[in-house]
Amino acid sequence: MNKLIIISAIILFSLSAEQVYSQEDGICTNNQEVFQPGEKVRYVLTYNWFLVWTDVGEVTFEVMNDHIFDQPAYHLRGKGKTYPFYDWFYQVRDVYESWVDPTTLQPLYYKRDVNNDGYRIDIKYRYDWQDSLAYAESEKTRKPFSRDTIELPQCTNDVMSLVYYARNIDFSQYEVGEKIPMNLLLDTELEQVYVRYKGKEVKKVRKLGKFKCIKFTGYLVKGDIFDGGEDLEVWVTDDKNRIPVWIESPIKVGKIKARLIEHEGLKYDLESKVD
Repeated sequence: MNKLIIISAIILFSLSAEQVYSQEDGICTNNQEVFQPGEKVRYVLTYNWFLVWTDVGEVTFEVMNDHIFDQPAYHLRGKGKTYPFYDWFYQVRDVYESWVDPTTLQPLYYKRDVNNDGYRIDIKYRYDWQDSLAYAESEKTRKPFSRDTIELPQCTNDVMSLVYYARNIDFSQYEVGEKIPMNLLLDTELEQVYVRYKGKEVKKVRKLGKFKCIKFTGYLVKGDIFDGGEDLEVWVTDDKNRIPVWIESPIKVGKIKARLIEHEGLKYDLESKVD
């Protein structure tokens, strides 16, 4: 279960079913909005090792009104933690935050604050879209503080901003099996990732019932947790909210699942729920 709740990245990727955008004068714009300030969704993370499934932690995502750099912003926050019973074995407290333009959802500032059993990671980006740059600061346990300037392709997102930007997909534009590429700034490195639309299914979620869903698979970057490849499976509601209800992925040791357990402040009714 090494770095277990960094698999909050699974849910972060889970919302990134696609990246649909238009470009006007080199600026990415977004013409839809499937969420609102006050939205909050919570997931339980379940780990499987030698056929035993165990609930080991939670991830929560929320949207808030805010200001940054003297301008209005949506403050997007994702928090992952192990349950107290597992803290003795490997305590995790992860926070991912992004401030985005409320109209375009273009990221303005990003912060990652991670504590994995005493190993700390503190990463920040400040975006300069006029010059297509990100100014990054990084500090990790046993590693010196560093600064980087990163050249950005237009329509690049960090993990948190991609989560919400990508929820605005119009799936009617894609064929089953079609692959959709994305640009992701991940821990000061630019990554080319993608997802593949797999069609529609009804998914049963324990204690919440059945939902009409859109299913897709996603490419995961190789690292400490994932072997890399198109292993991520995600089911999101087939309604205007586009919230994930179920996520699955193998990891280097075992397999994990994430399931929706609670939601509030949704912009629209959950019309995808069938019972």
